Amino acid sequence: MLHRGNKMWEGHRMTLPEHVGALEDARREQKRYEPPLLSEEMLIEMGRLIEQSYHKQEPIAVTIAGKWDPQQQSGIVVRIDPIEQWLVLQNDEERQLIPFRSVIGVEAIRRED
Repeated sequence: MLHRGNKMWEGHRMTLPEHVGALEDARREQKRYEPPLLSEEMLIEMGRLIEQSYHKQEPIAVTIAGKWDPQQQSGIVVRIDPIEQWLVLQNDEERQLIPFRSVIGVEAIRRED
């Protein structure tokens, strides 16, 4: 008696392109970046540095919670919208609109004059 079990199909396995994409998405989701919870003191200090950059035109480094990892942008805050809750950071190359909810860190950048 010939008992093949699943052996008949073993050599014929293939993965459809749609399944490959779905598997990659699932793996990426497992690696999704979870931003840290910020204390009230940290939020106050970040707000102070953002306002200082805006009023004194001093550069800052802003850490943003990206989808897969934190990213850092630097520049001068040229606009703040407290109603819509975003800021615009200007550097030599570009302007970037940054939602407040994605900011996880702010540091002052000392100019070397």
